[in-house]
Amino acid sequence: MKRFLLAIFLLATLSVSADERGEARLNRIATHYSALGNYTVEFVLRVGGGEQRGEMIVAGDNSYMKVGDTEVYVEGNLRYEVRASSKEIIIDKADLYEKELLNLAGGLSTVKRDYNVEECVVGGAAALRLTPKMSGETIYIITGSDGASISKLQYASGDNRAELSVTRCQKRTTSIPTFSKDRYKGFDLIDFR
Repeated sequence: MKRFLLAIFLLATLSVSADERGEARLNRIATHYSALGNYTVEFVLRVGGGEQRGEMIVAGDNSYMKVGDTEVYVEGNLRYEVRASSKEIIIDKADLYEKELLNLAGGLSTVKRDYNVEECVVGGAAALRLTPKMSGETIYIITGSDGASISKLQYASGDNRAELSVTRCQKRTTSIPTFSKDRYKGFDLIDFR
């Protein structure tokens, strides 16, 4: 389940040989979130009949996400994944992982390299279908009524499905949480850098 969770949020340097409408929609979405500057996204993640609430905070290229017992900090070129249930902290280079999809300030502008982007309609709403050029799973980005904000992300891998529904997105004026090893005393540190 954690792999689905991370795959939903994490998009490594993505790209598109997009149709013009898909690329225009992608640009509209990226512009919408760039205009917010720093922002917070609250969401509900549904995977395998279960449901978890989560939050992602974005400040430029840095982000913080919490879902269930997992926290992910992306700070500059480093990524810290904190797993409370196993008391582990995994440190790695951020560019080895997929970027968080809801960090649209930097994430969507790079989608074009690894994905074909097509505009489509899902459940009556304007959407984008991201089809990987090489390997991976198709991701749907479903927009809100304004056609620029994200209301849902849908991800499928074989028989496994995951859906992230955005419940709230707002501009943020306070600072983003940053990683501190002192906050996680007794956790095992696994450093892949």
